[in-house]
Amino acid sequence: MYVETDFLTALVKEDDWLQDAVIRALEERDDIHTSILAYAEVLVLFYDHETAEYEIDAPRAITNLLELVPIVPNEHEDAVLAAAAFLDEYDLTPFDALHAGLVTVGDECVLTTEQDYDTVGLDRTPLKPVSSE
Repeated sequence: MYVETDFLTALVKEDDWLQDAVIRALEERDDIHTSILAYAEVLVLFYDHETAEYEIDAPRAITNLLELVPIVPNEHEDAVLAAAAFLDEYDLTPFDALHAGLVTVGDECVLTTEQDYDTVGLDRTPLKPVSSE
């Protein structure tokens, strides 16, 4: 059964109005899963330091969440784990962290203007405007 972001946030928060229902669903079902999109939304919540109610260790929280709610397809789990680390260690934005995670897992080069990827150690080809000479 596919679940979305409210399911994940109920597990992350210390107290959430859906927490009991989520725990019950996890106990009763063995087919709970989600997508990289739901985890992207959770990473956005972790990133918003200004309005966060409390500090969350993103890599640890994501690792714990993945044990309870896996991602389909499975290969996206490694990308989300990498993204959580990039968010925490390099202060990338959640979406840049996810792009970096996907590039890292895919062992690819990224064509972009975004120089933050250099700090992460990605193989980056600079995207430059075509000159009109």
